[in-house]
Amino acid sequence: MHISRRIAIVSLTLSMLGLGQPTLAEKNYSASEQYTQCLGGTSEKFRVSGQVKESKTFTLSDLQALPASKVTVTFASGQGQETHTYIGVPLWQLIQSVGGLKTNTNVNNVKNYFLRQYVVAEGTDCYQAVVAVGEIEPNFEGKQVLVAYAEEDSSNNQTLLTDQGFARLVVPGDQKGGRYVSNIRRIVVRSAPDLSSKPHYFAQP
Repeated sequence: MHISRRIAIVSLTLSMLGLGQPTLAEKNYSASEQYTQCLGGTSEKFRVSGQVKESKTFTLSDLQALPASKVTVTFASGQGQETHTYIGVPLWQLIQSVGGLKTNTNVNNVKNYFLRQYVVAEGTDCYQAVVAVGEIEPNFEGKQVLVAYAEEDSSNNQTLLTDQGFARLVVPGDQKGGRYVSNIRRIVVRSAPDLSSKPHYFAQP
């Protein structure tokens, strides 16, 4: 009886100090599990999902089967000024290939709803960048943002991307390459919250 009480007291003490067995919550959210999905590495496929009419996983052959475009870009990176010619699928075209945009089911008949929408590209290391739909919509900015899978050299020879994964985001016009997400593993379309239903957002400080 005394031994059981001592064990219980020791267990409680260790638990309070954080030295006992992990709780169920700790098992579900352990550090190793949290970071398993952010270890980086080479991507071989990515999934398009979110506010699109059909979610789909793309491989290199899937991208190559879609109409391709070519852009030459210059941007600053950690290695200095870079100039590249990339071949790939325009981001807008990629979205159209899965049926196009779908509005948030909680809203109806909102004028130019797509101007609230944005695209999040994420790499295997969990690095993310956002492109507004208004940047790529043909009737607005119409920027040729690419999901690139190849690069062309000065002799017009094309080589597939390797160290950047099979696909990377290319954003013409950006002065720096911060949105050039490499090793893409997913592309998600989302929308900004409806501020009209939250008037406290506009309250004066």
